[in-house]
Amino acid sequence: MTLFDPEFGLEPKKPKAAGEAASNGDAPLLPNGVVVRVVPDVLGVPRTFDYLWPERLGEPSDGAIVRIRLNGRNVRAWVIAKDPDTPAGVVPVPITKVTGIGPSREVQDLCAWAAWRWIGRLPSMLRVATADRAVRAPLRTKVRHVDLSAIAATAVSQDVLSLVERGAGTHVFTVSPDTDPSRVAAAVCSLGQALFIAPGVHTADSVQRLLARLDCSVARWPHGFAAGAGGHSIVGGRSAVFATMPHLCCIVVWDEHDERLQNESSPTWHPREVAIERARRLGIPCILISPCPSLEALAAATSPPESLAANLRRSGWAAVQVLDRRTEDVGRSGLFSEALVSAIRRQRESGRRVICVLNRTGRARLVACAQCGATAACERCGAAAILPDGSELLCLRCDTTRPVICESCGATHMKLLRLGVTKAAGDLEVLLGEPVLAVTANTAAATGDPTSHRLFDAAGVLLGTEAVLHRVSDAGLVAFLDFDQELLAPRYRAAEEALALVVRASRLTGGRADSSGGAVLLQTRMPDHEVCRSAVSGDPGSVQAAEAPRREILRMPPAAGVASVGGSAAPEWIERLGSPSAVEVQGPTDGWWLLRSDSTEELCDAGASVERPAGTLRLRVDPVRLRH
Repeated sequence: MTLFDPEFGLEPKKPKAAGEAASNGDAPLLPNGVVVRVVPDVLGVPRTFDYLWPERLGEPSDGAIVRIRLNGRNVRAWVIAKDPDTPAGVVPVPITKVTGIGPSREVQDLCAWAAWRWIGRLPSMLRVATADRAVRAPLRTKVRHVDLSAIAATAVSQDVLSLVERGAGTHVFTVSPDTDPSRVAAAVCSLGQALFIAPGVHTADSVQRLLARLDCSVARWPHGFAAGAGGHSIVGGRSAVFATMPHLCCIVVWDEHDERLQNESSPTWHPREVAIERARRLGIPCILISPCPSLEALAAATSPPESLAANLRRSGWAAVQVLDRRTEDVGRSGLFSEALVSAIRRQRESGRRVICVLNRTGRARLVACAQCGATAACERCGAAAILPDGSELLCLRCDTTRPVICESCGATHMKLLRLGVTKAAGDLEVLLGEPVLAVTANTAAATGDPTSHRLFDAAGVLLGTEAVLHRVSDAGLVAFLDFDQELLAPRYRAAEEALALVVRASRLTGGRADSSGGAVLLQTRMPDHEVCRSAVSGDPGSVQAAEAPRREILRMPPAAGVASVGGSAAPEWIERLGSPSAVEVQGPTDGWWLLRSDSTEELCDAGASVERPAGTLRLRVDPVRLRH
């Protein structure tokens, strides 16, 4: 009897010869070899299959990457088990080829957890954990660790080592924006095989270079898959959290607050959460480092958060000046106040670069009181309120509506604040009498043009979206032309992300310790906002204290589990989900449903139990943005 379609890897048992008896009951007579269970690298086939590993290929290993015949095609697959309970009456088809080694059993289990945690599919996560090229065997060379006695001791390295001494668990470390990540990496690499994850390519490059100079065995992910499997330390971006590392002793996530770490496409996994889970399973320390730790990191901490000494921590924050625009005639001065223009001219006279930030794409359509200039905000959550039809104000974050009345002065007339990068750059060019380079995410550097960096290096004044902060390495002045766009953005992490922009600006200007006089200017109509207070004081505590209860009220992470569901297959998926008792289903709004649960585990269990329908399904758990 055929139990499975032969095209999917299993063939019917061959008839016995007359008088022949099977020695093991109904089990088939297998050719020489071992039966292995594999996961095909095909997203549309969410199941495992049993194949034969021929004896001529030697001993099979968990995680081996093979080629198999599946549904008439030759596809890649990962070996996840040996000697499985193959159904009686079938003979597995031999695998076609062994390509090389893949994720270890420990990483495979981690991938399975991540697929559940972000309601994804196992092949998607195994792809992340697999080398970008065929790897035949681990790198077998002598492994060397950092000798800390060869470099000058710093407060940062000493604090990191003391955190590691706390043992297994999640430890949060608040540092200064100008803290050298290489010193942190050197400290943990002196203890054994370590994993260092950073959101930016330049950060990973600088860390790897220093470790190499210290004669440490270190490799970049994913090219260093064989080195990691052979015991070397690994430095890389978010996917490095799945590196196969048999002797891993410590995991560090640098700038864990940075939204670039999260995978934006489904599944929306975050290396911070994966690192925490991996460290828990291995019984090793996981250190989350940031100048402005996220609420998710603080909620996950298993020991009291640690930080640099106050004077060291605050010295890396820029000297921040908040320009209150509530009393100005914005209609006459536009985006550029007299104080801002004067500051730009002073920096240009000293020959220093100036960066002006104006976010427009994907931001709130801000409106302000025509009488007092106060920006319209939601009474419930503090996000931007807009005038979709002119009759009432609508919050883009929580959908709360209220009458068109200014909370500051009681006026009933609002005006739209029209913004635009290209026009703003032209206006500033006229004011300064020198060229101003307009920069967006679509500018040459973002498309990978290898010569585009010359364009940015030569520019004295740049104006653009926040992408401009990642295009240059230094500046004398960073000015946020309308900081209210960040403070009132509809994203639930708006306050944290606004403070993160100030961190990035501080790194460009050199912080308060820089004697050259770099500074950050915030033009706003909300000078008393907690983000402005934290930026001026160089202490993220004000934002954390205000955000925690706000997330509780709004039932947003980490206070609750949230997922957004969209795409052509979303209606059928939602119908199959039904009405689980632990999950609240809202929507649809603009084609998107919102799922919310007090327990992330219950949300993931409910989502993982739903069979995926055919078609496009965009399922994002704890996404950076709830609506797109």
